[in-house]
Amino acid sequence: MTNNPTLPRWYHEIFQRYASILQTKSALYVALSAGVDSNTLLHWLYSFKAELPPIYTIHVNHNWHDNYSHLWALFARRRSEQYGFTHIHYEAHFPDHDPRGLEAAGREMRYRKFGETMQENSLLCVGHHRSDQAETVMQRLLRSAGVRGLGAMRDFNTVQFGEYEIELFRPFLSISKMTLYRTAIDLQIPWMEDYSNHETEEMERNIIRNEIFPAIEGRFPQYESAFYQVSQFMQEADDLLVEVAEEDLKMVGDHQDLSQLSLPALLKLSPRRQKNLLQIWIRPWHISFSAKQLQEFFRTFIEQSPTHQSLFKLKEYGIYYYQGKLYLRPLKSPIIKDFTLIPAPNAPTAEFWQQNPCRLIPRAGGERFHPIGRHKSQTLKKLLQEAELPQWERTQCWLLQSIKTGDILWVNHLGFAQSLAPFMAQEGLIPKLITQ
Repeated sequence: MTNNPTLPRWYHEIFQRYASILQTKSALYVALSAGVDSNTLLHWLYSFKAELPPIYTIHVNHNWHDNYSHLWALFARRRSEQYGFTHIHYEAHFPDHDPRGLEAAGREMRYRKFGETMQENSLLCVGHHRSDQAETVMQRLLRSAGVRGLGAMRDFNTVQFGEYEIELFRPFLSISKMTLYRTAIDLQIPWMEDYSNHETEEMERNIIRNEIFPAIEGRFPQYESAFYQVSQFMQEADDLLVEVAEEDLKMVGDHQDLSQLSLPALLKLSPRRQKNLLQIWIRPWHISFSAKQLQEFFRTFIEQSPTHQSLFKLKEYGIYYYQGKLYLRPLKSPIIKDFTLIPAPNAPTAEFWQQNPCRLIPRAGGERFHPIGRHKSQTLKKLLQEAELPQWERTQCWLLQSIKTGDILWVNHLGFAQSLAPFMAQEGLIPKLITQ
């Protein structure tokens, strides 16, 4: 990279910090507004575009501020096009009263639009800066957050909105908003003041931004830098806790199914490691225990012997107990709507399936089934009991029935019928249930 002497030193330092990661991506998308944050971010990317993947900009107009909204949207488009980037614009409209609150609804809409726009292996670049990070740390501190929460925003992390997983990139977390203003003035980067950014419907953030921080700054002018450093310490501590939990999961978890834990193995750990492992175990499902929930969980599963009726609810998920194992699964069973056939070893041939059309039916009760390799047929109830399936899986029992004969040819928990043995091939097709 050739240093451009007209650019501030921190431009080059930030680029050198992240260049090797950015260069592995297929595309970079900038969440562009009219404000100084995202316009300085846009200029920073433009300054190094020769060494970066293709850059796109996205603006979602929420239509919250009448003509101002359209003015900001037009400004964002013109700034993007002036740099020669492809600009993507969306219009969004909301009901007058959204139960989630206007900001939450807007964020959901915005990120869903980002998700449906972005290609694989790409990053969404956002202009969050050190001042934003300080607010986040303070807010979470006042909410009694733990190590992970006090780590606040990371430079790279993944967020989930509906079916979309979006990888975020925040290169300016170590840069103060005042530095962004000075840089924009020095480099003559245009921006527009979006007065909606100065107030938020979150009362906590308003108090932090407009009352607490001005009071702190009078005595501790370097408070932003201190808060940023604390967030870095907490992120390192959280990474270490994840490493410890991953080692414990090798002993406690199920290598084939990450949603299962061995309760006897969990009980061999110290209480601190138990709590740490449980938090890390459920993290991939975007849920977490509060301190109170963790206490309740320990009372249910650790301090007393759980039963097969034991259940602990966490948002839309439940933790169940069955035969020495803990299971994390959705509280609502998936809706099965059909089946398809997929390639697999030791399965009936494609020719067999073509000549024997089937229908998918739910278990009704009283059916008999002769599994392949067994010497006789038995009731499904007995076969499912022998398979030691948890109760919630027994209720999700689906059968593939021959349309010609009415015979049961396959059961999702038990496999193929003995009558299919002559048609098994080294490479064939097996049924796979399709969920809604």
